[in-house]
Amino acid sequence: MAVVSDIRSDARVQREAAALAADGHRVLVVGFDSGIRRRDRRVEEGVHYDVLPFPARNLPRPLRLAHAVLGLVRASLLMARERPDVVHCHNLHLSLPALLVAARHRAALVYDAHELEACMHRGAVRRLVETWERLVWRRAQARITTNPSRAEYLDDLHGGRPVVIGNYPRTPDSSTERKDLRARLDIPRDRLVLIFQGGFYLDSRCFDTVAAALRGLPDWHWVIIGFGSETTVRKLRDLVHACGIGNRTHILPPVPVDDLLSYTAGADMGVVALTNAHLNCYLGDTNKLFEYLMAGLAVVGSDFPEVRRVVLDNAVGPVGALFDPASPASVATALREVADDLATFRRNAEKVRGEYSWEAESRTLTDLYRALAAAGAAPHDTELGRAGTPSPPPKGA
Repeated sequence: MAVVSDIRSDARVQREAAALAADGHRVLVVGFDSGIRRRDRRVEEGVHYDVLPFPARNLPRPLRLAHAVLGLVRASLLMARERPDVVHCHNLHLSLPALLVAARHRAALVYDAHELEACMHRGAVRRLVETWERLVWRRAQARITTNPSRAEYLDDLHGGRPVVIGNYPRTPDSSTERKDLRARLDIPRDRLVLIFQGGFYLDSRCFDTVAAALRGLPDWHWVIIGFGSETTVRKLRDLVHACGIGNRTHILPPVPVDDLLSYTAGADMGVVALTNAHLNCYLGDTNKLFEYLMAGLAVVGSDFPEVRRVVLDNAVGPVGALFDPASPASVATALREVADDLATFRRNAEKVRGEYSWEAESRTLTDLYRALAAAGAAPHDTELGRAGTPSPPPKGA
């Protein structure tokens, strides 16, 4: 497996690698880790990791880009040393060395599109990314993405429907400790706690809208757990203080993936704060949505197709409410709606969470790999994913 992301916080890569190792494959992940300063080799859950330092987020942009290029070259060299049967490429960053290694050893190529890469660019860059992704797409023996809407879009764009493997969390052990966020953060017991988890992407997350909504809800506290550069964290702090909720907002650093649900369970409600910055966001759902449900939380989220499918259109009943990410009034209305019947929404979340567990979802991945092993390489039109009704992309996408 090859990935350019911070392995410590990339739950999807960790889960996929561990599932394949448990199914009898020898898995090596070449990737990056922001918590190290030199190359590190380790084994976790039966998975071999060969990881390099992730460029520090606080470096000046030119220096950070130089470190990133050096990291890509080093990762490519690590990949070239191996003799794999399968090269599993997460997103496009390391797709060139993945293609070369797969061709050299006649290995199967698996392309795992966590994101709709081209949609995050414009003009000539977008066309270049689309062209390159189409080449990778057509060379791959298996293709994966995260939800039915993205699968439909990629099928239309490149031809060949990918397997859908959702960003679902593991079911926590019954003995998992629930962190008492109110005690840890000195939040009064009679106050409601809203939680956000993930990257502090200010351009594609509606922190400003949520903060503005909370200004008129004095009984709410907001806990934000995630990662970003020092500059981004400072901007986020300035934003919540400008909205007058600085004393009710608690910004915490990222926690290990295995501990995250313990923190999540200490809140009352989770927020999926996507903006319509580009089609990747509009057709996204984020793994945080499913982590909220796994922790038994009610959810408020942006009224986008895949978020709606989970929050309102699941088999059990609504687990929360949706809002317009550009409207603080809409966010406030959704928060009040859920707070008024919080127990019902949380009961529904408890009932539906089994539908979004990694224990069930991982079988799609292991079945795909068994097909590759049995056939030497699965045919290009193989579809092993779940059936799903995709939502159409917006006009002009």
